[in-house]
Amino acid sequence: LLGLLAFALATGLIYGRFSKPSAKIKYSNYGVIAPYQDINAFMFRVLNPQNNQLLEVEVTVTLSMKKEDSDTRDFFFLELERKEIIYFPSIWTIVHPINEESPLYKLTEEDLHKKDVEFIIMIKAFDDSFSQIVYSRSSYKSDELKYGEKFAYIIKRDDNGITVDVSRIDETEKVELN
Repeated sequence: LLGLLAFALATGLIYGRFSKPSAKIKYSNYGVIAPYQDINAFMFRVLNPQNNQLLEVEVTVTLSMKKEDSDTRDFFFLELERKEIIYFPSIWTIVHPINEESPLYKLTEEDLHKKDVEFIIMIKAFDDSFSQIVYSRSSYKSDELKYGEKFAYIIKRDDNGITVDVSRIDETEKVELN
């Protein structure tokens, strides 16, 4: 009786561990500081590589940087061009415009390295296949940023419809900053 009870308990624990849903969202290896409208912006790409549908996707980006002459850190929630989308079928470029209200305003590449900045990303979505909310986290440090580069256009439209070349998620092109 004790052996059957232990076997049932172990089976339940293993099933619970491996059946837990997770958002297997792929992030671009680098964030970029690129021109955006008449200003510059911090951008990164996310990709849903699975065949599942992610609905009501929300993203928050927090900037962490060292204070002047201190090892303590300040944290800022960054305003995004679009912080939520209803449906996430394939790829999304997330944009933080660097305007006068941005904590990144007038900071140079050297300033970002000196302040040891880190962009902390949290994505929350409803996974239709599991009928549960899933989370994904990632971050970009200052050495994982490309300055004066923008993401290449990887969507192709033809007679068969729209195709996205996901293998090019990290491809960038040199550009002049504003």
